[in-house]
Amino acid sequence: MSLAQFKPKMREIRLETEDFEERFANYDIISEFTGIILTLVAVEDNVRYTSFVTASYAEVLRKEKEAIA
Repeated sequence: MSLAQFKPKMREIRLETEDFEERFANYDIISEFTGIILTLVAVEDNVRYTSFVTASYAEVLRKEKEAIA
């Protein structure tokens, strides 16, 4: 038996951007596709929560996070 058999699979749940922002204070912004659409990602309890945003809105979110930090 390998250890891979016991590794739980991570679930993925997509949320509306507004719901995502309300729920998660700490998240990453990544580019999974062309760069025009970016993905907000947060992981909690072996669940990967995602929301898609435009690159321009992602830049607004980045600036907000920098201003808070």
